[in-house]
Amino acid sequence: MRRPSLTRQTKHDSDGRLVSTYAWRGQQVEVFDFARNAILVIELFKDEELEPYYKAQLLVRMLLPDPEATIALAGDDLGDLLCTIVWDAFGLDITADHEHAAESEAAIFDWEEDAGRIRASLLQCYGLDWDDVSRSLSYSDICALLGTLLEADTETPFQQAVAYRTTKPPKRNKHNGDMCDAFEARRKHFELGASDTAKNANNTTADMFAAMKRAAQRGA
Repeated sequence: MRRPSLTRQTKHDSDGRLVSTYAWRGQQVEVFDFARNAILVIELFKDEELEPYYKAQLLVRMLLPDPEATIALAGDDLGDLLCTIVWDAFGLDITADHEHAAESEAAIFDWEEDAGRIRASLLQCYGLDWDDVSRSLSYSDICALLGTLLEADTETPFQQAVAYRTTKPPKRNKHNGDMCDAFEARRKHFELGASDTAKNANNTTADMFAAMKRAAQRGA
């Protein structure tokens, strides 16, 4: 996923949705890369019932402000363009051979399971309303903001959840049994992937989580 930049070309359409420019084979391609759209794209590829052909058709309309012009630009290489853009914008590997699989890491948060924590934490720490910034900021910028939440002095619900998922448990001894039990209870409370739906999600989400974590670390 492309890291946040202070010099990239962006604009907003008449509905206030962010449009950013991405490079593909020396050409400039405009893309709807705002955060809310990214999450919808991720959900699209988690859908195990929808056939790949229909996913591709939907993806073109979701990603491209001017689908017809971009399709004409890409020609027979539309698939490569979509794979490149989805990886650069959202860190989602939809290539046939999962060429980015080596960059996969364990998930540390989930947009659906942590939705309430993310909303509350952005408002608490920055005074940002998710419904506003999810359309006006890119996915990579939102990931960078979440990364800074992990280093903020003020403890937020999102920071607390990620801390319990990633912190090594205390070593148990004869003096700290209650503390270890309390830690384990909190860790289980914040554990990801408890549902069958989450466990059976599309394999490409591993790359998505890795990219989100890297973006958060770079933006911090």
